[in-house]
Amino acid sequence: MRPFSTARVMAVTSALLASLSPAVAEDYPVRDCRDPGVVLPMVPSGFDAIATHATDDLMGPSIFQRNAKTEGGDGFEIEVRTYPSFEAQLADYLACETPFMRVTHAQMSHISDLTEPNPATAMVPIFFYGWSNGADAVISRGHTKVSELSGAQIVTDAARLDLALQLGQDVDTFPSITVSEDPAGSFASNSALDFAIVSAPQAEILTAGGVGTGAEGSVDGAREVLTTTSANRVIGHMLVVRKDFYDANPEITRATVRALLKAEEIFREDAKKQVVDFERASEMVLGDAALEDQMMTLWRGVETVGLAGLVDWGDPASARSFRTLINAGQTAMVAAGLRDAAVALNDPEIDFASLGDDIWDKRRTQTSGFDQDAATAAIQAMSNEDIDDSTIASVTILFEPQQAVFPVSQYQDAFEEALEKSRIYAGAVLSIEAHSSYLGYLRGVLKSGWEPPKQKRELASLRNISTARALSVRDALLETAEQIGYTIDKSQITIDGRGIEDPLGGFCNDLPCPPKTEEEWKASRRVIFRVIGMESEAEVFTPLNEW
Repeated sequence: MRPFSTARVMAVTSALLASLSPAVAEDYPVRDCRDPGVVLPMVPSGFDAIATHATDDLMGPSIFQRNAKTEGGDGFEIEVRTYPSFEAQLADYLACETPFMRVTHAQMSHISDLTEPNPATAMVPIFFYGWSNGADAVISRGHTKVSELSGAQIVTDAARLDLALQLGQDVDTFPSITVSEDPAGSFASNSALDFAIVSAPQAEILTAGGVGTGAEGSVDGAREVLTTTSANRVIGHMLVVRKDFYDANPEITRATVRALLKAEEIFREDAKKQVVDFERASEMVLGDAALEDQMMTLWRGVETVGLAGLVDWGDPASARSFRTLINAGQTAMVAAGLRDAAVALNDPEIDFASLGDDIWDKRRTQTSGFDQDAATAAIQAMSNEDIDDSTIASVTILFEPQQAVFPVSQYQDAFEEALEKSRIYAGAVLSIEAHSSYLGYLRGVLKSGWEPPKQKRELASLRNISTARALSVRDALLETAEQIGYTIDKSQITIDGRGIEDPLGGFCNDLPCPPKTEEEWKASRRVIFRVIGMESEAEVFTPLNEW
């Protein structure tokens, strides 16, 4: 099979389509499915450790052999096939060498012009593997914080496009997004690219494990600014099937999903027992048995969701469902100039809840992922600049003088936005940061001549008042979550009463600078929901990878 050309970088609008369409038309024509069988594609991903384990028959019938059965009891064979590139996988999908394809949500939208015009090759989502949870990273040269993405140039590949789109929505000005077959190479060779989204191993090389020097494959000044350990509900991996195969083989498709669920369940138990052959997995997925450690690293960088997560993903009303992610992603793609308009895509059609008769992992254990005291202490030890640098996203609300309560009816939109950020960046702390107006303090010091002891007492009082406000806001936020049926990890929330320690106008002679306008004075009375990445604080967050 002749490989696709990889000579040029695919850039911005319709980039992937522009480079793939001619090759597909010439070398990989669309063919109808004529009993291609169940061939599951594998890509270099931690999720594929599950598939390789499910094919291991050295000790008897494999997991797939035992569980690949229709409800009528008819058995069938599940094969796996490793693909070195997405192009090769897409070509086999269109030619129906396999009717299945691995994509992310944004990737599905991005390639839809190739798949959806033909009813036979239209994609039907059937299985959600889970999330990237540390497997991918945002790196930058000359920048230290996510907010500096505003209006910048960022390069990614289609498989990580979801993260670029999400970050673009959380900064002031949408960045210019370039989609490349090789974002690491593009970033290294093009100094105009400020940011890149790459795999965690590539980030390690480009940054030399800290700040790149330009030696040994690193990029001078390159550093990591975010990973999917914090943004751990953004890049979701799924399996789609051709519509013609799905319509002709509904029971086989349904049974394949059940077999994948059983494989995931058994893998987790075997991983705990340390009986998973990662050497075999690395040989099958990465092509080299000696890359066992890398395969284990890939596994640690993903988070599967189990049956409960699959049910939520298929429910359009769920917070991070397939439909929610597709709609949000396409809206962002239009804003970024990556699509002219949204495109209609099939929703999951399988009743996932009915698949779990003998799957005991029906519900994910709800445990706290954060050490709240450690997170609070870490934030309090940060300078204002450190907090700003570590902020991934924020939502601000204003309040009136002497205000002590925050009715949900008045602030519901902001509360819901903050809750959504907490769900998207579930590996980051949600800090409720309350500030006070400093006009009264300035009058006391400058007009009334408060002595240092009086100043100290007033500063402490302002911190206490702002802490009380932050607690009141937290209660209203939790009330909002309950009203709209939003599950939130309460350990993710920290309280930070700042008083007047971070005035909007900065400091003048060790005092807050007087507000220049009435608007600035009003804006000083604010509460900020900050999503703060705490990845460097190992004691703060433990990724929820247990069941």
